[in-house]
Amino acid sequence: MFHALSFDIENWHLGYSLRGIPGWEEVECSEMATIERILKLLDEFDTKATFFVLGRLAEEQPGIVRCLHSEGHEIASHGHAHLPVPRHRPDSFREDLRRSIGVLEELTNERVSGHRAAGWSVTRECLWALDILKDEGLDYDSSVFPTGFHKYGFPGATLGAHLLPLPSGRSILEFPAQVLSIGPLKLPAAGGFYFRALPVAVSERALRQSEQRGEGGMVYLHAHDLDAAAPVVKSGLWLRLVRHHNLARAEAYLRRLLERFRFRPVCELAHACAQGR
Repeated sequence: MFHALSFDIENWHLGYSLRGIPGWEEVECSEMATIERILKLLDEFDTKATFFVLGRLAEEQPGIVRCLHSEGHEIASHGHAHLPVPRHRPDSFREDLRRSIGVLEELTNERVSGHRAAGWSVTRECLWALDILKDEGLDYDSSVFPTGFHKYGFPGATLGAHLLPLPSGRSILEFPAQVLSIGPLKLPAAGGFYFRALPVAVSERALRQSEQRGEGGMVYLHAHDLDAAAPVVKSGLWLRLVRHHNLARAEAYLRRLLERFRFRPVCELAHACAQGR
């Protein structure tokens, strides 16, 4: 059984809403240094992953995209401006998507087939965004968090990869975030802050539950989740906790998952699902 391994690659200050906090513009941070460590670890385990790259970062640091692509990893869209879907109008979402796809395809000379919204922010109220993905020729989405324990949660959404019905009557292949089922509760697991804040055994158990259902799970991380030397910007206590908690252990947690599970890029699991396998 294979699981999906994915990384959101974005400008370091965007992931935890540091934009607008005084001082972040003056802080130097090298996303590339952390990405090189990630690539070394994946190479050690002969594993390929999907990198959902922000269009803005691709424009500012095209070498990152070229490096990821040259190593054989899937390059997918993370939008352009890192704006959650509910803050878009349909026309602005389409423009943002097209801009991100355009820069990524120019850099890789390959078609982009997948998308992940900022903050896993596709909810029941904004499924219209996924119709736009269909219009633009994308094969799959990975933007639904099937729990109420998340800012943009989608309680009641199907767990695991599935065809998600859209307002237009069409459907799109959706790879939701990983959750751990405890009775009726669906707890976030195997991703981002949840990956760092909870014991790694929680992520393992969540992936085993997916295997018991006969489907692959989803692990997602940001480059800054693995950056123990991440710059500190003066902010509120909660934001500092979310931004910095357990950064030093995250790489060891990821290594443990790589030792115990097999992973593929999201596009390969999407192809298998489309073929009914």
